Parts: sequence; structure tokens; C-alpha cells
Amino acid sequence: MALAKRKKPIPEWRQSILAHHNRRDHPKKKRAPVDPEVMSKEKVRAAVSERDATVGAHNCCLLSGRPGPGLHLHRIIYGSQGGKYEVDNCVLLSYDMHALVHSNKRVWQPILLDHIKAMKYEPDMSPIYQARNL
Repeated sequence: MALAKRKKPIPEWRQSILAHHNRRDHPKKKRAPVDPEVMSKEKVRAAVSERDATVGAHNCCLLSGRPGPGLHLHRIIYGSQGGKYEVDNCVLLSYDMHALVHSNKRVWQPILLDHIKAMKYEPDMSPIYQARNL
């Protein structure tokens, strides 16, 4: 006949250490409500492509003019600085141009911000549009 295993009481200090393993005791975390105003990345990509179509870069890299697919949606103000995937903060870039922009943020960030501002009011005044027409 096999001996029955004795159940020892678990000390209080030990229960608090292992409390995170017992999922039944923890209430489920609630997700933040989804804001209907926030656009998905695909919608932002389409809107950015439409905005840059006036410069002649519809579904093309803004800097090189290389056509998609495989274009990167680049945030001008990085996520670590509080930038979000919004139409006024994004541009479409090819892989090579995306690496170039990331290699020298001090040079490219003001140029891209000026491009976004110009596209809102006067597309002909965009520094990228002017550089293409030289």
C-alpha cells in the first residue's frame, strides 16, 4: 500500500511570492477603448500616398521616386519623441531612402517637416517638389 502524500500548509510569505501564478485570483485587465477617430496604418499609408500624388509620387518613394510595393511608412517625429502614425507625420520611403533618413535625422527631419507643411497649403513650395524640378 502506497503512502499518502502529506500536504503541508504553505507559509504566508511563500503565498505572496507565488500569488502572480494563480490567475484565477487576478481580475482580467481591460483594454483601452478604441478611438474611432484613430486611423489604421493602412489608412494612413493610403492617405499619405494620395497627398504626395500632387508631387508626382503616388505610391512611390517621396525622395527617389521608386515605385512600391515595399515602401516604408516613415514617421518624421519618431515614436520615442511622441510621434504617431498620422497623415501629418508620415511619408512613404523606399528601403534605401529610409535608411538614409535614419542615418542623419538632423538634416532630414526639417526638410520632411517643411514638405508636410507645404503640402497642406502650397504644394509648389515643397522643398522636395522644388528639388525635383531643378
